[in-house]
Formats: sequence, C-alpha cells, structure tokens
Amino acid sequence: MAERPSPELITYVDSGETDWQEFRTGSRRKVLYENSETGELTMLVQWDAGYRMGAVEHHEYDEHLYIIAGTFIDEHRASGPGTYILNRAGSEHQAYTPDGCTFLEVVPGTFGSRLGPVQRRVRDGRPEIGKDPS
Repeated sequence: MAERPSPELITYVDSGETDWQEFRTGSRRKVLYENSETGELTMLVQWDAGYRMGAVEHHEYDEHLYIIAGTFIDEHRASGPGTYILNRAGSEHQAYTPDGCTFLEVVPGTFGSRLGPVQRRVRDGRPEIGKDPS
C-alpha cells in the first residue's frame, strides 16, 4: 500500500471564509494561495459589470483561467461559464466584461512556466519575455 502524503503538502482553503479584497476599482479578488518567491498564485476574481482592464497585461508566466459566471471578453473572443482559457507566458491581452464576471485564476509561476525562469526586458516600451541569462 502506498504511503499517505504528508498533510503539510496539501493546502485547503474555504473560499467562503476568505474576504474579497478590492484589487482595482470594479475588481475584487480572494487569494487562495500565493508564493511570492516562485510567482505561484491561485485566486478567485470578480469583476463588476462594465469593468475593463486599465492596460494591456503582458504575461510573464502561464495564466490559467476558468470562467465561473458572467462573460469574459478579450481581443480574441467572448467566453462564458465553463470556459477554460490558457494565456501562455509571453502572451498579452486586455480583457473586459459587459455583465460582470467571476473566474478562477491560476498562475503556476516558474514551476509551471514553459520558458523556465524568466526575466522581463523592455524594448521600445514593450516588455519582452525570455530565458534568464544566468
């Protein structure tokens, strides 16, 4: 019989006991897990109707989204409940919602990045994503 994993390797979070934090006007989040050293982040995000990201978001790491409620729209398409979206490292988008939106966002950080450890460089005002030269 296989050994049971150590309880220290498993994290449980009851999102009902976690408060929404105002992230930007019209945008709230519940951080479920975060590791600032690796860039790992898991959170629930809620946008009010009419919310629009203020700037184009450039992804340093892969970003996984699962739409729970409402409509999430970016430059490519409108996505509703049940849609999974993978924004790979190096991609960019500026999303909005006409009717409000709730989604799960998972950023695996350097652990899950296709590019491995990355750094952000800026050329002509636009970031470039590439392998860490060290």
